[in-house]
Amino acid sequence: MRSTPAPQHAIRLRACVALLGTLALATLGAAATSPAHADDHFNKQVRPLLEQYCTKCHNAEKRKGKLDLTATFDSDVPKHIKVWQKMYLPIREREMPPDDQKQVPEEQRHQLLAWLASVKQGNSKDCSELATDDSKNFYRGFVMSRRLNRVEYDYTVRDLLGLDHDLGVGQRLFPKDGSGGLGFDNVGDALFTSPVLMEKYLQAADDVLTIALPDGGKPSGAAPSYAPRLTDAQLAAVRKRVFVAWPGYGRAPRAAARQVIRTFIDRAYRRPAADADVDRLLTMFDRAQHRGDSYEASVKLALKAALISPHFLFLVEPEPDKEGVYELGDHAIAARLSYFLWSSLPDDDLRALADAGKLRDKDVRARQVRRMLDDPKAIALAENFGLQWLALRDLGGERRPDAKAFPEFNDELSDLLKREAVLFVDHVIREDRPLIELLQADYTYLNDKLASHYGIDGVAGDQMRLVKVTDGRRGGILGFGAVHAVTSYPLRTSPVLRGKWVFEDVLGRHVDPPPPNAGNLPEGESTKGLSFRQKLEVHRKRPECASCHNKMDPLGFGLENFDALGRWRDTYEGHPVDATGVLSNGQKFEGVAGLKKMLAEKQRDEFLRTFVRKMVSYGFGRDLTEFDNCVVDEAMKAMYADEMRAQTVVERIALSYPFTHRYAKK
Repeated sequence: MRSTPAPQHAIRLRACVALLGTLALATLGAAATSPAHADDHFNKQVRPLLEQYCTKCHNAEKRKGKLDLTATFDSDVPKHIKVWQKMYLPIREREMPPDDQKQVPEEQRHQLLAWLASVKQGNSKDCSELATDDSKNFYRGFVMSRRLNRVEYDYTVRDLLGLDHDLGVGQRLFPKDGSGGLGFDNVGDALFTSPVLMEKYLQAADDVLTIALPDGGKPSGAAPSYAPRLTDAQLAAVRKRVFVAWPGYGRAPRAAARQVIRTFIDRAYRRPAADADVDRLLTMFDRAQHRGDSYEASVKLALKAALISPHFLFLVEPEPDKEGVYELGDHAIAARLSYFLWSSLPDDDLRALADAGKLRDKDVRARQVRRMLDDPKAIALAENFGLQWLALRDLGGERRPDAKAFPEFNDELSDLLKREAVLFVDHVIREDRPLIELLQADYTYLNDKLASHYGIDGVAGDQMRLVKVTDGRRGGILGFGAVHAVTSYPLRTSPVLRGKWVFEDVLGRHVDPPPPNAGNLPEGESTKGLSFRQKLEVHRKRPECASCHNKMDPLGFGLENFDALGRWRDTYEGHPVDATGVLSNGQKFEGVAGLKKMLAEKQRDEFLRTFVRKMVSYGFGRDLTEFDNCVVDEAMKAMYADEMRAQTVVERIALSYPFTHRYAKK
């Protein structure tokens, strides 16, 4: 079972740092205006706590937990803030100090929490700062140009050719992309390029042109077997969009090809094509003409070269001439917007605004965000951000229930379970619903097959549609069958995995890996006749397991009424399901309805901040630094001022300073 050791010296260390952090952070406002006063406060109120609770074990001689807290007696509050500011939650959740230590009086505990909550997180004075060599030690910068991930490749090809669905080339041919930042595959640091991938790009370019621009304009038998068959009308529309010029009537083949290439790479490169770009591709047209190829085949060779160009495969943001923070150009901002909201290239409207130099205007950009979210292509935000945030993308692939134990599970059911999640998240964002509906909603998306799977009557037809639910079981992310499936083992459900999912993905907290000696659930005569939950209770009594299980398991118990396919159950292994939970802070709930209510009311801020942080990381396409806390704070503030509306968060990200600026290192 997943757990982590909890040696007493480590527990005491966290307790001491927690107390220190709440007091020290509370002095930051004074420190900004009066360092002498801050030193006096630290020495009179903070240092005595350190000496009373901490330094017996955490001193220069013993260094329990590899920490000498006497080193903090320099009274330099900002120098130690990175350690201290992590300690708010353990105090709030009554995890610290540990039960075997002297507890902080309740009145003083509330004062500590109030002081900590009143202090602005991070070191940034405003939101116009970025991480640089001057502000962050050993800062290596973020990648200047990241490649398209395989989903973005497919969506980009779709819109480049004017199709109404993607061809699936990238997802069929390219290896799975790695995740970076807060868990997303659009983070440049994790998008590596290899010789094998370059070979796949060559094949992909061939396949795209063979499928969408077959010789003679008719479906070709040479198209790859995985490719969707385009209709004659679709093929004609692609040809009309790509071949904007033909030779004849006084126009030479090379002149016509130049016009076709320029129009094509204007879109493909996401910026106005330079003459040098066009001339480079025309050399391929010339070679094909020289060997006797037709005009159409010669142009396609040039287009193939465009599809394997770094200007197409990478989102290129040019570096300035000198080191420092600089504002991005309009076309780079257009690309950031379109890949954030659509996972694809800018459309004609966005390109026109970039050509006119208007996208650096915040009002213009805000209007574009709303327009783009109203476009059907904005479902990409739910598909790519939503599924990765909820850790559902691998369902049906790497995460799959055992075929013998759950023969009902197949690719169709897997797709329906994920589609429910996508359509639900898409509805909340595109309809600008309050984000708290992600936890508490009286609706979900079903068709007849998924409704039957869930045991819900009155849904007919195979079209997924919004369905009202009133029993508290469904509605919101905790009711998704996809969540219940990916948080189960292949053969059984797991309150531990489910609790960990709520703890990390919903509340944004961290759980350490289990210790090597964690072991498995106890079996044998001593546990004969016990329910699964009772066996887990025995396991949790081990000191090295209790610290993490006490945090996660109660949350997972709230989802025990769902089996590994998300179906409701009242009994499990012959025992009634006990779906009650008691958290370490004393909060109690019963079942999924009680869990949703508790999270929405008691842990609302944690949930919403986790969602916002995840979306900021996804929108920036990189990991976050302490300077990005300001963007998160501003987005949270704007969201609360606007009734927690989803699009307000998206808009604040797109209007933020880091979204339109970056740091170049020479």
